[in-house]
Amino acid sequence: MDYITITGLKVFAHHGVLEEEKKNGQDFYLNAKLFVDCHKAGVSDELRDALNYAEVCQFMTDEFKSDSYDLIEKACEELCRKLLLRYEQLEKVELKLDKPHAPIGLPFENVSVTMERAWHRAYLSFGSNMGDKKAYIEKGIQEIKEHPLIRNVKVSQLLETKPYGYVDQDVFLNGCLFLETLLLPEELLAFLHEVEQHADRKRVIVWGPRTLDMDIVFYDREVYDSEDLIIPHVDMQNREFVLKPLAELCPNYRHPILGQTVKQLLDQVQSIPQE
Repeated sequence: MDYITITGLKVFAHHGVLEEEKKNGQDFYLNAKLFVDCHKAGVSDELRDALNYAEVCQFMTDEFKSDSYDLIEKACEELCRKLLLRYEQLEKVELKLDKPHAPIGLPFENVSVTMERAWHRAYLSFGSNMGDKKAYIEKGIQEIKEHPLIRNVKVSQLLETKPYGYVDQDVFLNGCLFLETLLLPEELLAFLHEVEQHADRKRVIVWGPRTLDMDIVFYDREVYDSEDLIIPHVDMQNREFVLKPLAELCPNYRHPILGQTVKQLLDQVQSIPQE
């Protein structure tokens, strides 16, 4: 991926744990890699097609000075987030923050923290089979669209499906959606649980009835496994009610473990004789 490098941008600011750091301030140095597609600007030679790095430097300076944080980790995190939210064409930021005048009391050259933050692409499945199903789904999707760290939400059509697993329950409305987010997998999961709770979701029966269910199916090309979350979704390849709306959004997306596209997985499921 293309990137623009900014090195040694000097900014006087008031970050630090000690009161004297907050009161007196000190010089910091910002070093950034801004990952952006430079092809269009490289062809046109027009500033309107480029990321204006002079403007970016001024933005970084103003934003870094606008607040006071105890930790350079916090200052770096906030600046990464602000850059990605301010400049839509930015895909990823690698930021190194130098604090050469840190009050350590020993001879040293520099103290720094380096972070890499990026927009991530995720696919979610959702469903409801209680109450006003469509209203629960629409409200949940609207909450997702309104999250400040989520953008470019695209939603499949809704389809009515028979229950899966525990079959003694009402039919479902199901669908999938695509989003870009700055949330990490566990953060996204926690947010989706909040959305479900706002729909009065109760986790009583596995695969049982629910007002709203939202699952992470894919997150970038990651294979992720924790106590609370597995990505790709562990059973998505067996669920037509996931694969069918997912194929509407990304038919050629390849499962990072199984190596097959969403359309191929859907074709396999649909080829199994129905009882």
